[in-house]
Amino acid sequence: MANVSVSDRANVAGLRASRAWLLGRGLAAEVELMRLPGGQEQVPAPGLPKLSDRLDCKLRYVSTLSDRIDGLLDGPEQPWNLMSIVEIETDALEEGAEAVAQVGRQIAQLALGVCTGLESSESSDRLVDAAIAVLSPPCRLGQTVDLVCDGIELYSHDQLGLEVELRGICCRILLDHNVNVRIGDVELKVASDEVLRLSTPEGDSNWEAPVDVSEPARATATALKSQGMSLKEIREAAVAKPH
Repeated sequence: MANVSVSDRANVAGLRASRAWLLGRGLAAEVELMRLPGGQEQVPAPGLPKLSDRLDCKLRYVSTLSDRIDGLLDGPEQPWNLMSIVEIETDALEEGAEAVAQVGRQIAQLALGVCTGLESSESSDRLVDAAIAVLSPPCRLGQTVDLVCDGIELYSHDQLGLEVELRGICCRILLDHNVNVRIGDVELKVASDEVLRLSTPEGDSNWEAPVDVSEPARATATALKSQGMSLKEIREAAVAKPH
């Protein structure tokens, strides 16, 4: 029974990783298509190639662990401490599956940042819905993991890219409700009255629902620039904390 239990855990983790990879890859492909709307200038998607490569790498790691566990359980020679070894490998496999899912959420957040900067269309609305489903999945498909757990990783090397990433962060804050994002002396959060609030040394700005996240993202980027922060300093300083 113990073997069956560990095997089931490994199978569930492997399937979860494969599903997260498929969702992440699908979102990444759609983002690439959405970045050239109607022949206009390409919309930045900072870090998308790196995230896609990382997604593939994490899945390969999970697949290797899964094959190793199968080999241990089904192999002709089984050491006396087989189950201890398999338990350790299965724990690593489950952690690997979560790592795949985390990268998928990063891609979903970026997808929201890209789409909310475009004119609304059937394609962009569909991509927004898909990204939200990855970040806030139905109960039977998984648990919601908030931005505090995932952390913030920025890739921008110019102002336009920064605004894209800030739009994605604003969307994530509005989905999570329980997170403060701080970059230096600049803070974004959802207040108790369901208002998205930007706090800077110069004062507060508020946006009531429904929020057009382009506005707070642009205001945040402007505030960070006025603080004299370089893009490198912004990337290093960004942190998400519980509300």
